[in-house]
Amino acid sequence: MNRELREDKLLETGEKVGQRIASRFPDSGLSQVAADVVQITREALVRATAIRRPNLWLRAGLGLLALIAIGGLLTYIETRPDGRTIWSTTLQFLDEAKGSAAVLSAAAVFLITLETRVKRGRALRAVHELRAVAHIIDMHQLTKDPDRLDDRISPLDVAGKPMDADAMGRYLHFCTELLAVIGKVGQLYVQNFSDAQSLAAVDQFENLATGLSSKIWQKLMILDRVRETMIAASPCVPLGRSA
Repeated sequence: MNRELREDKLLETGEKVGQRIASRFPDSGLSQVAADVVQITREALVRATAIRRPNLWLRAGLGLLALIAIGGLLTYIETRPDGRTIWSTTLQFLDEAKGSAAVLSAAAVFLITLETRVKRGRALRAVHELRAVAHIIDMHQLTKDPDRLDDRISPLDVAGKPMDADAMGRYLHFCTELLAVIGKVGQLYVQNFSDAQSLAAVDQFENLATGLSSKIWQKLMILDRVRETMIAASPCVPLGRSA
């Protein structure tokens, strides 16, 4: 059983959602947002790979520090042929080279943490961009208010376009699907990068996407009640379904 999020399947899902939106609402703002989500997903695959890839330059720097320390120890041992064991000579070397050891240790810690900080910065910037996209998706559903339908039989004019109950329901469903895709894109950045701050940022973002999606589902529930009222008032008028 695969226990990791498959990047190819996530991209495939995003493309399918985008195609469905473009087919149902061509030339709409939501179709453009869906295309942007697909492009963001493609870019996320590249950025996630860069985040989990080791920084060879920084690791080479760690190797250089290790060679310096080993070289200093070997030089010290060769210049102190007093019959002592290597262990005791090493201890004496560390005692006499406290200052240099502190500098090398600090440099090593800096290089080790620098790689994590660089990757964390990339992940946090990527998640921040996803937050903006989630809010853009939310903006597209704000004007889709089921209460405005009331007992209308004719379509409601929304942003200059006619929209009946069926179209509004599909539109809102598509918004929840885009939010779900964006939420999973955030997981790509921390799937192989277990940094506490990055994980917390992704969790917060997923909570945001879930919260926005929950607001849309409340509208869908209201839309179902409005549809039932409209059907009861005009049973002969087909109103379609929201899904």
